[in-house]
Amino acid sequence: MLVNLMLAGVSWVLFYFVLKESLFSTWFSPLLLRLKELGIGIIIAVASFVIPLFIKSITYNCEWSVSEAISISTVAEAFYFYLQSVLFEELIFRGALLALLIHYTSNKMAIFISAVSFGVYHWFTYGMFGSGLVPMTYIFVLTGSMGLVWAYMYSKTKSILLPIAAHLSWNFQSSLFTDYQPFGQLILTSEATRKFSELTDFGIQTTGYTLSILLMYGLFKLYLRKKSPSNY
Repeated sequence: MLVNLMLAGVSWVLFYFVLKESLFSTWFSPLLLRLKELGIGIIIAVASFVIPLFIKSITYNCEWSVSEAISISTVAEAFYFYLQSVLFEELIFRGALLALLIHYTSNKMAIFISAVSFGVYHWFTYGMFGSGLVPMTYIFVLTGSMGLVWAYMYSKTKSILLPIAAHLSWNFQSSLFTDYQPFGQLILTSEATRKFSELTDFGIQTTGYTLSILLMYGLFKLYLRKKSPSNY
């Protein structure tokens, strides 16, 4: 958490001395709108996460059951872990640096650079660097596309709160219902009764996550259309 506080401090300095803006008034004001965006981010992530779960259940004919290892302390530990990791990643990739890129380049270029950096970063956090062209490409495209949507959210809201809410909700859900590491299937576990080849598995997973990302983007666009232009 200390690292995140330091990153927040660096972000404040960059906003104040480079952009000549107040980080707190930009990211957290108006307060009611920002709180609403937190809720919208959660709703978007929850709705989008249903897709890969549904596809997995149908295609693999999964049998779901409540995890025997479920505990409030473990769930809380997982939430705290992902809160810290998401704050770190958001402050790096969708924080002041993205704001600076938008200021000195353009929205499209800034979002693209942020997304590419986010995808490359996950080669190392997932331990995938040097693992081969196909797995590295898969991780890059998957995480880079997520980063693209979250950077777009930041560019439109001018606040880090909605991307944080969407990112944290996605990662936390992954720990509750999938074997996402270092925590996995904390609430529900699944057992596939239908098997496929590795190539088919890859295609099924890619399809599910691609549809999720597209839905996440579409839901956010819908939210923007429903909002008053004066808010942004």
